This record gives sequence, structure tokens and C-alpha cells, in this order.
Amino acid sequence: MAACTALEAVGVVSEVRPLDTLPAGVELRQVEQDLLATARDRFGETAVRRALAAPSHVIVKRFPGMSPPPPPNAGPDWRPAIPVALLAKEGDRWFAATARGWREADAVATAVIEDTLTSEAFREEPERIGACPDYGASLLLAKLPGREREVRSALCTSQTDKVVYEALRA
Repeated sequence: MAACTALEAVGVVSEVRPLDTLPAGVELRQVEQDLLATARDRFGETAVRRALAAPSHVIVKRFPGMSPPPPPNAGPDWRPAIPVALLAKEGDRWFAATARGWREADAVATAVIEDTLTSEAFREEPERIGACPDYGASLLLAKLPGREREVRSALCTSQTDKVVYEALRA
């Protein structure tokens, strides 16, 4: 029973479904649950476990702000894509999860991620960044060696948003 509790504490066991929209006033606990559920949904349980076991890992999700118009012939239930990234560092190399497995992540993007996550500007930034008009939301879960795991929600441009952007392009 203790093993189940420990796994749940790091987000490995969960029945939470990925969110299609971010509710107003969402708590950071819910942000973390959504990031883990979304990563499981997109990349699979094995990939999430592998990432969480790595000393450095990053999970991000980007909700769109003002949605673009639907493409031609889109059905009434069409919604814009919600980009997600799952990254893990093994040794000195970062890897990005895909629907078919892992690939080496973009070195420039991951260097920016590491620089930003270790910067004073990131450390001083609040865990929740208030809203800007039509911005959407950038969600982040990140862990680096020697640091506490970070969970952030940014509803405007920020250091958090910078990490999310780079992770999505990694």
C-alpha cells in the first residue's frame, strides 16, 4: 500500500482526465494533475514513468488564447490543438517523447530551458502569472537536480512561458 501512495504522490497513479479548457482559478495541484494526465494520454504511461524517473524532466501544455476560426469542413465539435511536450534528460542529453517513442530534443531549446529554469528571474517569478487579454495559458511541471519540482501556471508572458515555448519546440 505504501508503494501505491508514493507513486500517486509523484503523479504516476491517477484517474484524472486531461482538460480541454483551463478553468478560472485553477489550483497548482490541478495544474500538475492535468499535465500528468495529458502526458499519459499523449505519450503513454511508460513514457511518463521514464520522464519522472529522470533527474531532469519537463512537462508542458499550452492552451490557446483567442481561438482561430475552424478550418473548412470542420465539425461542430472542432477545437484548436493543445500542444504538449514531455522531455527527459538522461546523462547529458535531453529527449522528447513522441507518439511513437523518444527522439533527441533540440539542443538549443533545451539549453534555453536549463538556463531559464536555473535563472534568478525564474526563481523570483510567482508560481501563478495573472491573465493578459487573449493570451491563453502555459502550464509547466519541471524538475532539475538539487531543486524542488516546480509547477507553474502562466496566463501572460513570463519566464514560465519562455520554458513552455522552448519545450514545445524542442
